[in-house]
Amino acid sequence: MTPQDIKAALEARGWTATIVPRSEVSDIVDVGGDGLMKCVDGRPSFHPAMNGPKTLGGVYAIASMRDARDVAGLVQATRDVAAFGHVPSVHGDQHAEPPPMGCGYFKLWKTGKLMNLAPEGKEDEFKASELPKGIVPPNYSAEEGSEIVLSEGGVYETLEGAHEEQEVVINLVTDTTFEPSRESQRFVVDAWITDKFNIDAGRYLTVAAKTVELLSDVRKARIIVN
Repeated sequence: MTPQDIKAALEARGWTATIVPRSEVSDIVDVGGDGLMKCVDGRPSFHPAMNGPKTLGGVYAIASMRDARDVAGLVQATRDVAAFGHVPSVHGDQHAEPPPMGCGYFKLWKTGKLMNLAPEGKEDEFKASELPKGIVPPNYSAEEGSEIVLSEGGVYETLEGAHEEQEVVINLVTDTTFEPSRESQRFVVDAWITDKFNIDAGRYLTVAAKTVELLSDVRKARIIVN
């Protein structure tokens, strides 16, 4: 997808979107090998390695986009993330029960909320045949998923506080990211990982939009380009 395609797709869902060159962004950082592949969740974390790519649910992004619903698929996704030079991770929070269900992406995936990718309230306007295929829930629990990632050398982190995201950043600049800000939360979607992991970009970004729509009132995006 071109940046213009992404902008048009978001606007069709009722969002506002702007395309911003990297030269006008002051807080973009290079991805480091010690950085977690962590969730797009904008809440702060006590873990220091925030210079890794931000994806849907961390390592769950790779498993879910491959339609890998079983334990073996999650194990392979975790190993592939590490092989590509990133630290695999998943997260929970201080409020959920069980704690690993504090990842909104995993919860939506597990409960089947991402099987229909039409925006809420606009199902009649978006024909199923015109939307990418939704994702079918995994057959393992949040606790099992986090244990698998840990057993493969990944990281489980606990996020703190409430969601206060004000925007979505869709980053197309390869091997860069944005670190979470305690003062100004945002969802960060490092969409360049779709090329790296051979994932359908249109489907991935549609799932990302649906995820944000179900988790928050944010309908504003910046699309960062070279």
